[in-house]
Amino acid sequence: MEIDATPLGLEPMKSDVSAFLNEAKASRTRLPVQVTDVVTTAAVAFGGGLLFIVIGLVNRGFSDSVLQAVLGSALLIAGTLASLYAVAYGIPRIVSLARAQPRHLFVEKGFAIANGFDFFLSRSHAKPPFTGIPFRLGTDRVSFEVMRSNRLPFVEWGNYRYSLKPAGARNVTFVAWGYLRVPLTDNVPNALFCLSKVKQMRRLTRIELPRNPEPSGAFDLYCEPADRLVATAILDDETVELLRKNKFSFEFADGYFYVYFAGLFRFWKPETVNLLADIVTRVENTRVVGK
Repeated sequence: MEIDATPLGLEPMKSDVSAFLNEAKASRTRLPVQVTDVVTTAAVAFGGGLLFIVIGLVNRGFSDSVLQAVLGSALLIAGTLASLYAVAYGIPRIVSLARAQPRHLFVEKGFAIANGFDFFLSRSHAKPPFTGIPFRLGTDRVSFEVMRSNRLPFVEWGNYRYSLKPAGARNVTFVAWGYLRVPLTDNVPNALFCLSKVKQMRRLTRIELPRNPEPSGAFDLYCEPADRLVATAILDDETVELLRKNKFSFEFADGYFYVYFAGLFRFWKPETVNLLADIVTRVENTRVVGK
């Protein structure tokens, strides 16, 4: 897959970025990461830290035993660290978002247009948009910074977020993924290759796939036993190693090839889109990509 990453290195004019943001606001399109999201997270961490500090001081001041005094000291330390983290992380992050995110989104759109992609700043999904494993879970599903090629094969990459509320839990957990989706034409069995060292992926498989996996190099393989030999032979060793090196899990599901990253893709960086395009090319060379 040939792409031109040059537009990502161009410095846009402030007026163009402002016009882009005004257009997004006028269409009521939610930016991928809101400044209020970070403010809320930092405030919760800071407030929780203060609460721990107060409880720790009370336990130390009115301790009747060594154990209670030790517990108070531990809470005091934990609260101080949480408060410092909120200040040290939250404020710089808010400033960074306010300054950098609009420019990043603008250059991403320019890159998409130059390379024949349709660009979607944000899309909400009432139902699971795809059949890959992360898309089948949770609620409040949103895909953002999505680029979908408008020529064959209809490759798509983007970021995706949903919320989970485990049974008995009070709080909602938001889970975010970067993804790549490539259509296939050959009859490929459904199989998930979960990178064993990625905690977010392991938690996901415990929720969705109760059966035990089989080891396949650095990956845990979830598939029907009869499909194992076929599934492990689809991609060559070099491509599998490239996926492992970049901490990607991957899946063959209902005629599509998916790549999952436990985090958000930074599409404003040329190395990100070049890597994804390289993976698409490698999968194309397996002769299973839809034409």
